[in-house]
Amino acid sequence: MADKHVLVTGGGSGIGEGIVHVLAGRGWHVVVNDVNAEKAAAVAKAVGGIALPGDVDKDAERLIAESVKQCGSLHGLVNNAGIIMRSMLESIPDEHIDRTFSVNLRATVRLSRFAMPHLEKTGGSIVNISSIAAEIAQVGGGLYSASKAGVSAFTRQAAAEWGPKGVRVNAVAPGLIRTAMAEAVYSVPETYEKRRAMIPLKKIGKPENIGTVVAFLLSDDAEYVSGQIIEVDGAFSHTLIGLLPHPRSE
Repeated sequence: MADKHVLVTGGGSGIGEGIVHVLAGRGWHVVVNDVNAEKAAAVAKAVGGIALPGDVDKDAERLIAESVKQCGSLHGLVNNAGIIMRSMLESIPDEHIDRTFSVNLRATVRLSRFAMPHLEKTGGSIVNISSIAAEIAQVGGGLYSASKAGVSAFTRQAAAEWGPKGVRVNAVAPGLIRTAMAEAVYSVPETYEKRRAMIPLKKIGKPENIGTVVAFLLSDDAEYVSGQIIEVDGAFSHTLIGLLPHPRSE
């Protein structure tokens, strides 16, 4: 893996940081992108990678070009950067609509499109970070679910169109993951315990749990895997019926 290069967007914190650490630990040379230059630099320094600050929405073409320039080639792209702008649908501001789709979906499409010719040369692959919210309504979550549904649909279409060029495209759909951004929720013991109890595996996920699946999808072990959306949620997304009242079983 010493000569394999991967760009991870939104790699300065949260799930992205977990992905960076796992990939670096498995021998990938990681380009760490984040809109926060200090966070990108800190994570890149920790793993011996390259910091590449920038806004995925505005700087997509530059981020790919700079990654290739600094590394000489590109073998993987992880479209992890994303945002959630909470609001109810009947009152959602236009700027929420535009920004959510621009960062979560438009940037994913453009980064992938700019990266594709370079990945074709190396037989590389793309991993997009979707969400279980793509399939499960998130009341009050604005258009986060809709944007992630778009990411999943784009993943399948890109896999079909770019497969003949030797480029695999997959996605990971995280469930409940404990990150610094979510710490305000999980630092409350009662809330943490209630959420943990709802998950069949009885534990909240870690960013590294997403990183290990991303690493598999980028690796040669997944050479025949493309167009897949892999849920990494401890089976949480399959618990809905279990929440319904049922008669007692004898």
